[in-house]
Formats: sequence, C-alpha cells, structure tokens
Amino acid sequence: MFTIRSLLTKNTRALSLCMKYNKLSTSIFKRSFSSAEVQEVKDHILENLSEEQRIINACKKFGADLSFNERKHGYILSFPWNFDEVIQNYENNFNPLKKGNFWNRWVFNRECDRDFNELFRVFHQACAIPEEEGIDRVCEPRLAKYIKRSVENIRFHGMSIEMANLTVIQPKIEILNVEIHHGLSMDRSENKSENAYNITESTLFGAPLKHYTNINGDDRSVLDFFNSNYKPYLVSVTTLIHSPMKLYVWNQNKSKVLFGSDDSESVKNVVKFETNVRWTEFFKQLPVANKPLLRSWKITDYNNVLNENPYF
Repeated sequence: MFTIRSLLTKNTRALSLCMKYNKLSTSIFKRSFSSAEVQEVKDHILENLSEEQRIINACKKFGADLSFNERKHGYILSFPWNFDEVIQNYENNFNPLKKGNFWNRWVFNRECDRDFNELFRVFHQACAIPEEEGIDRVCEPRLAKYIKRSVENIRFHGMSIEMANLTVIQPKIEILNVEIHHGLSMDRSENKSENAYNITESTLFGAPLKHYTNINGDDRSVLDFFNSNYKPYLVSVTTLIHSPMKLYVWNQNKSKVLFGSDDSESVKNVVKFETNVRWTEFFKQLPVANKPLLRSWKITDYNNVLNENPYF
C-alpha cells in the first residue's frame, strides 16, 4: 500500500486520474439516491390521481395520442365507418321493404338473413383480430383488398381496431333495396368492360332487372339450363343493420379510445350483400325450417366506402 501511494505521489498524472475517479463515483452514488427519492414522490402523487389523470399521465409517458385529430389521424377515416351523413343519405333515399314485399319475404323465408348475420359478425371479428383470411372469406375481392389495406394502415401507425359487444343474431335487419343483374358475376374481376355488353332493362317480381349479353353475339347455350353450376342471376341486397356490435380504434398504448365508441348503444350500418343464383332459387318462398343455406353471399360494399362498388 505504501509503495502504491508513493508511486502515485511521484506520478502526478496518475494521481490526478485517481482523484477524478473518486469524485465521479461519489457523484454517481449521490445521483442514484436522489433519483430514487424523486420517484418515490412521483409514485405518492400518482396514488392520488383520478383514473382520467392516470390515463393522461400514461399517454404522456409513452407518447401515445389522447384525442383524435383529423389532420394527424386522417388515415383512420379511410375505414368504412358508419358516418351519420352516409346512413341518413340511405334512409332518405330508400324506404325499407314491407313484410308483404316479394323480395323481403324471399330474403327471410329463404333464410338469407342467417348468412347476413354470420357475414356481418365475421367481418367485425376479422377486422379486429386482424385476419386477412376472414376478410377474404366474407368480402368480395375488390372490397377485401380495400379493407385489408385500411386495417393495415391503421395498425402501421401503432393503433389497433377492436370490437365491442359481440352479437351473433343482430336485433334488426331492414331490406332497403334489391336489384337483379343477369349475366354478371359478383366478383368484379370476372366481368368484362361495360362496353362489351348489350344491356336491356326490365323487372323481376318488382325488382329492377338488367340483362347483360355479349355485344358480339349471345354466347349462351341451351345446355346451360341443365348445368347446376350455371348461376347467371346476380342478386344484390342493400340492408340497414341495427346492432350494438361495433368497431373502434385504440390509441398506441391501448389506454384510450381514439375513434369510435365501445359502449353498448345500438348503431346502424349500411351493408350490401350479393350472390349468384339459379332461377330456381327465386321460387323457394315457403317458410320451411332447416332448409340449406346458400352460403355464397359476400359483402360487396360497407357504408358505401366503394361508392356501391361498380360492376365494371
């Protein structure tokens, strides 16, 4: 020990470094003790904060957003939310079909509403998980592509879509409009351009019916009548669904609902369902229980996000 001290005394540079080290280590200990004392005071203050103040404190700590800002969070608006102006526009332009209407009876007696309920529920679940396969299963390809891109964009910014009030059977489904298109496919990618068709208009049991035939000559065959897979009638049903089931957006640390609501209040959504069927399906009007479901319906537009999702 005497030897080390004598060496340090003779070597002024080594002595200076040793003194700096002792000073630095002492300041570290003091800083650590001071920090712990401040943290204890903060914890004591947090105990007296309200729940809302705790949320605000947590958001500030992690840099999470506290409220929706249209300029900052505009990408959230690309999702098909049930905006009031969209719902009001449909309610002003369409009166729900009466119970005695042919197509209202057909939808419910054919038990298409069971398919509608399942598609509506799976749509919510697939967006909240999120599950691309589920979105593809219930949506027409063009709509599915749009929905997946919108959900991905929301999650890319650190937000998450969640679902509230899982509901299997929706309280109310109203039929706003029914249209029939003969010669088109529900999958928009399978249709030719509009200029490739001769289009004639008529009605079918009171619903508007459009016939699409090849402009270069009718390419249908009489043998198509016997083909069980030949389903030339595209049925389009626009519905107004009342349900407490809804989607909303969490902020980055899931401490606050940034957009939408997670309450139990019932809301309205305009949902367009479509399927291709044979002509024989139109006569299955008897309200017989346990009849096989069509299982071919798809959601083709949701709250008019694709402007009715044109066929061409």
